[in-house]
Amino acid sequence: MRPKMRADNEAMTPQTLSFEAPAFDDLAAAYDAVFTTSALGRNLRALTWERLDAALASSRRVLEIGCGTGEDAVRLALRGVDVLATDPSPSMLRVAAEKAADAGCAKRIEFRCVPMERLGLELAGERFDGVWSNFGAINCVPKLDPVVAELAALLEPGAPLAWVVLGKDVPWEWAWFLSRGDARKAFRHRQRGGAVWRGMRIVYPTPGELARTLAPYFAPTSCRALGFVLPPSYASGWLERRPRLLAALTHIERAVQRCPPLAALSDHYVFEARRLPARDA
Repeated sequence: MRPKMRADNEAMTPQTLSFEAPAFDDLAAAYDAVFTTSALGRNLRALTWERLDAALASSRRVLEIGCGTGEDAVRLALRGVDVLATDPSPSMLRVAAEKAADAGCAKRIEFRCVPMERLGLELAGERFDGVWSNFGAINCVPKLDPVVAELAALLEPGAPLAWVVLGKDVPWEWAWFLSRGDARKAFRHRQRGGAVWRGMRIVYPTPGELARTLAPYFAPTSCRALGFVLPPSYASGWLERRPRLLAALTHIERAVQRCPPLAALSDHYVFEARRLPARDA
């Protein structure tokens, strides 16, 4: 049985697509080969899954924002969790649906083509006891405040939030591009208003800025580095041929996660919080 997914003609209506879709549609076919199954990609994903498993341990129905090719949705479904996996890209969702069917967890996942800016409208009346988003999907929304408010209305009090967010200050990126004489790229995350990528504006909130954005509705519980020691994916080719070095760096990365201040100096950081009861929000 295939996962539940809206028919293509419905998924691709102007009401459900956003400006993000073309950028990610172009990446869908090659994304798993380029990142998911790469040596670095597998190790980074394993580190995020450690937090996913811990943060959402008691969740039974999870909203995933920016599900991409479905790796995390399948992980949750195989653990017995019901997942509503959203993404603005129909092409990504098609890959994800095939993956879920192949994994035999189709009954537990529903895929919907919904951009983050329309979560409140498209999912009105739905209820979740956890929300997950991986590898920078959150960075694709220039204004997070209204998204946070709409998301809060969908979550049960006490529901965990776990987001993997691209950081603003990334020493790995500074060193990589400055050594190649490209100062513009080295500091692109610090540009006012974010950086433009494939026609999209990407923003890079610091952990502190994200905490303030979430503050009316969520109480932070932890923030961990991801990519302080391990390099960004574009700088990882040399690790493919050095499995022992990759294993050593991953071990150090896991240790570094016990030092919260380093989250502000990482390629990504894992931000966790809990939905406040309405009287406290």
